[in-house]
Amino acid sequence: MINPQHVILFHYFRNFLKLSNEHRIDVAPLKGAHLLTGVYPPDFDRGVLADVDFLVKPADFHAVGELLEGLGFRRIRLHNREATAADFYETGYLLPIDDRRQILFEPHRQLIQPERHPIDLQALWDRSVASTFEAVPCRRLADDDHFLYAVIHETTHQFVDPGRTLDDLEMLLRYGGVSLEVVTGRARKWQCSRAVWLCLSLLHRRAPELEIAPFAPRIAPPKAVQSALRFLVPDEGGLRYADLSMRYRQALLWPWLLDGLKPALQFTKYYTGLRLRDLMQRYL
Repeated sequence: MINPQHVILFHYFRNFLKLSNEHRIDVAPLKGAHLLTGVYPPDFDRGVLADVDFLVKPADFHAVGELLEGLGFRRIRLHNREATAADFYETGYLLPIDDRRQILFEPHRQLIQPERHPIDLQALWDRSVASTFEAVPCRRLADDDHFLYAVIHETTHQFVDPGRTLDDLEMLLRYGGVSLEVVTGRARKWQCSRAVWLCLSLLHRRAPELEIAPFAPRIAPPKAVQSALRFLVPDEGGLRYADLSMRYRQALLWPWLLDGLKPALQFTKYYTGLRLRDLMQRYL
């Protein structure tokens, strides 16, 4: 059964793709927009898609914002976070369509902060392939890259309710042609190997027939980290202390998920500096 919410979202995204093609801007759908139209079987119920995320090249990021505003979208401003907004990897744009409903698009110029996960963006685009979205040309990222991005995206939500992400990863393994050989090798380069190990461990319990067991040990963190992560996220039900505030969940889980002390210090330094710049712009 076709979800009416998806019909509306994809209608507006298709119109945006037509316009971006006219301006020779490459666009690659991410997350649900990609999975529902490129991976999932037609009869599989993934749940309601709340927004459309897509990747564009950094040089096109400003132009994409102008195109969306020309279509009636309004940029979401981060209150008192000017430095963060200027530096962030994504921006939200809202389009009201009636008194009750609105469309949310989130263009990305990076998959995540490079200071957190050093992803080779040019190589990412080089691995992408020409495709279509409801008959309109677009780019599609490689399935292995989508797998890693789904894991990274789940870390931003602190594994509070990872069930749908695990669904996505399972579908990518079953139908997307993902190579765990590639994924585990690239995970170290992207500094997300601990998060990938955690997801593979949870997936192995759910679907042992996927032959995940030979690959998870390749990126297994130290024993103490494994024990901590298994305690904090014991199963696909999610984080043990999910009722904590977001900041406390991040402080509890992220030190174990970041790939070692050096990446953790690097991201902490970047994030602290960003918040200080926000405060300086606010009060000076």
